Amino acid sequence: MKGNQLTGKRIPSLATLAMTGALLCTFGQAEAKTVNVEMTAVETEVVIDGKGTKFKAWTFNGQFPGPVVRVTEGDTVHFTLINLPTNSRPHSMDFHSAETNFLDNYSEVNPGETKEFDWVAKRPGVFAYHCGAFPMIQHIARGMFGAVIVDPKDASSMPKADREYVLVQSELFTKDPDDVQGMFDEKYDHVVFNGGVFKYDPVHATQGGDFLQAKPGERVRFYFVNIGPNRFSALHPIAEIWDDVWPTGTPANRMQSVQTQVVGPADGAILDMIVDEENIIPIVTHSLTDALRGAIALLEVKKDAEELPLMPFVTPSAATTPSVATQKSHH
Repeated sequence: MKGNQLTGKRIPSLATLAMTGALLCTFGQAEAKTVNVEMTAVETEVVIDGKGTKFKAWTFNGQFPGPVVRVTEGDTVHFTLINLPTNSRPHSMDFHSAETNFLDNYSEVNPGETKEFDWVAKRPGVFAYHCGAFPMIQHIARGMFGAVIVDPKDASSMPKADREYVLVQSELFTKDPDDVQGMFDEKYDHVVFNGGVFKYDPVHATQGGDFLQAKPGERVRFYFVNIGPNRFSALHPIAEIWDDVWPTGTPANRMQSVQTQVVGPADGAILDMIVDEENIIPIVTHSLTDALRGAIALLEVKKDAEELPLMPFVTPSAATTPSVATQKSHH
């Protein structure tokens, strides 16, 4: 197991769609597929910082955030949610990338039960997914969320990226994860990227922290989702400017030369930056009370940069049941 890769049939990376991170795009019109995505609700402890601090999380596949789901515009997703009989709560799935029957498909799944449904990825972009079981704010705050990337059918509609990362911003309520009123009152302790306090910032982290990496001259693409549940993000690269930004990740929404992109709870954006020279570039939410509670990522630009997974250093807990994702073409 490497990074946030899971093992399973035809799934060499991510629990996502049998795709290796980010290097799937080819120019031209992609052929529509049916993609089978299976997730298991796992209530488990996850590590949230370099000191080894544990958090009692509710997760998809034992991973915090959940696996990235990646498909292409026009694909049909056949989704299965398994709620383990050992879990204490009903759970559910709400894909922001889907246009589907809310009452039938997003209803709660009790422990020991399974739900399946289909949806078509009609619109390209980057989207949130999360558990919608009551109280939704708690299920999100405890870790039941992730990102969906729907690549455009016409890959030439966006510039080709040299390197891609997924960042999911969220708030952590560590003192008492059962204090739902405290979540309503925004009594959060940390704001984090990809489930860890200063996960990608070895400067501010008390212990640990890993750099994101890139090489000079690369176009680095960030698929960004702010899951909240309450705070807005103001994503800014210090001493840099976003070369291109696509709100919600839609190719038609292209903006250029953006200093700071505001992303509301449960929204997303694709943000590109062409890095010119060796450097350290802090990427922060410019809501500074949140940045200094854990939401800083350092991008190290160097000639010998390593290839990292789409969502680096995110690994499932030992309780994970691997997902199986397969795909087949429509003829």
